[in-house]
Amino acid sequence: MSKLFKILIGVLLVVLSSGSHACYDHLMLNPNNLGFVQGTIARMAGLVPPKPVFDVAHPSMARVQVGEKSTVTISFSRPLFSKNVSLKVRATENVVLDADEIALEDRSGSVSFDYELTDGANYESIILTITGEHDGKVVNQSSQIYIRGV
Repeated sequence: MSKLFKILIGVLLVVLSSGSHACYDHLMLNPNNLGFVQGTIARMAGLVPPKPVFDVAHPSMARVQVGEKSTVTISFSRPLFSKNVSLKVRATENVVLDADEIALEDRSGSVSFDYELTDGANYESIILTITGEHDGKVVNQSSQIYIRGV
């Protein structure tokens, strides 16, 4: 009887913990909507991830004509005392890029590069990785742009 009780308790713990994750996903706890004090408390408590070091804005998805050159523009902002910041660009095999690495000298601005989709049968992607030094640590931050051929 005690073996069955232990199994039941284990199953209940798994169900309850997955239920709490479902509540977190449902509520979509966004610290930016909580204000300065409550957002800071939520980050300190570990309820939400820390703010990214580099602010990067780009389209999440692009629909392009297969075989034609297209341009993507990425806006960025970096902290005041960061240094050696660069944007490394790579893509899946059906995307041809004109740039591999772009140095981000300014504190904020935008950079553009050309790409070409050679085959549009399925979703392809461009992976952006920003690398730099901030507070004596090397920071790598990645994001992705999905490409779909028309």
